[in-house]
Amino acid sequence: MAERQTAIDEFMKGYQEQVGKDESAQSSGEYEERTTLKAERDTVYSDYIIESYQGDIEGKYGTNTAIRLTSADGEKQTLWVNGFEEQHFNNFIERLQSKGIELPVKVDFLRTQEKSKKNEERTYNMIRFMEKAHGEEVQFELDSL
Repeated sequence: MAERQTAIDEFMKGYQEQVGKDESAQSSGEYEERTTLKAERDTVYSDYIIESYQGDIEGKYGTNTAIRLTSADGEKQTLWVNGFEEQHFNNFIERLQSKGIELPVKVDFLRTQEKSKKNEERTYNMIRFMEKAHGEEVQFELDSL
């Protein structure tokens, strides 16, 4: 047991020295409070920064993706998408990645309901994302909010 405590003490000493040199490497351990963005259809949402996302979250109606956003006024929000909207979001991320673009990115987005081309009586949910900016300028803006 004494050997284990010595190893822990040595680790903590080295860790504290490292954190002292680079405080940004230390996570606060605080949970970032976010509200759920209930985006309405046929409304353009402008200047949102997509920070990150997590897919394959099991929900009441299948799998979902949580998109973590920051609004232009600095509000931390989560937009939940599933079904076709989840596919549209994943396609958007794939297009960014194919161009070598990484998150965070500033976007405008729009939710709509579209008529099926095969059967005009049926509709499906659609979400479109338009990239406005990426890279250091977006990270700088995000850090300043």
